[in-house]
Amino acid sequence: MLDYSSVINGSRAFQTIDLDVSRSRLSHAYLFVSSDENYLKQFSEMIAKKFINLNDSENADKNNLRIEKRIHPDVMFFGEEKNIDTSTVGEIVESSNVSPFEADKKIFVLFGAGKMNESAQNKLLKSIEEPPKNTFYLMTATSTSKILQTILSRVKRIDLDELKSEDISKMLEAKGVQPQKALIFANCANGNGTFAEKLATDDGFIEFFNNIVTCLFEVNGSRDVLKYSSIFSAKTVDKEEFINVAQLLLRDLMMILSGKEELVVCKNVLAKLKVISSSVTLESVSSLVGLCYEEKKKLAFNVNSTAVVDDFLFKLAEVKVKCRRLSV
Repeated sequence: MLDYSSVINGSRAFQTIDLDVSRSRLSHAYLFVSSDENYLKQFSEMIAKKFINLNDSENADKNNLRIEKRIHPDVMFFGEEKNIDTSTVGEIVESSNVSPFEADKKIFVLFGAGKMNESAQNKLLKSIEEPPKNTFYLMTATSTSKILQTILSRVKRIDLDELKSEDISKMLEAKGVQPQKALIFANCANGNGTFAEKLATDDGFIEFFNNIVTCLFEVNGSRDVLKYSSIFSAKTVDKEEFINVAQLLLRDLMMILSGKEELVVCKNVLAKLKVISSSVTLESVSSLVGLCYEEKKKLAFNVNSTAVVDDFLFKLAEVKVKCRRLSV
């Protein structure tokens, strides 16, 4: 797993917690939100350490190690291996009514709050509404769309800072990824470190990436769409990943067309991109970038993913045809 600690320490979200601590206004329940699951895990773990050590700084190292190993008796983690269900919430409620064993507080870290069913959320609600003294709930969610409004109204929501590609790239490099590839993976992941790490360890990603480069080169009309539609519409292909990579490459094409070649991220395919740039215009590529944003919105609302791929490919073909006509 990537090490997010340096990013977390300098983040606005962490400063918000610091401010709550300095003002002695800790909320009994926090909800941390980010699309990046590992970021959420490390952030909530760091906050758990911070809270448990507030009045026990002498044992901070010991406390931190036990929290990391998940053996601290007063810091309990749920949802790491399976979704939190009604029976698990029953365990949480029962445990919350038991006094702390060593510390002056009890902390419950609940991963994947957005994946809890309605029954489990309703059972947890009473504990959040009337928590036992010195009991804190640290909840995480990659999406709040399925969290009950009654839960949302009783927690302090903190959205984690969006990660910059440069930060993700540095974290990947620290794990031994070659710098140029690290930057490409980071840009393709669209601010999600967990996804960037997945790309970096996916042996098939480079082939997938090169297929998209070839697609941008070879799709010159509607007849060419079918070939690549069958490739990128396959069930095994992550459609959002496809759009993110295409958008990154289109952004590089814009840099080339703008005379800013030094700003190209995917320098490993620079020669191919320069050839592609000769068949398009800055305006046409800009329209394709705009289309990528629209297609990602559709995917977020569960629109037919195959249709999203086909929309992009047909628009690419249309752009190529128009550009050829203009050059004649």
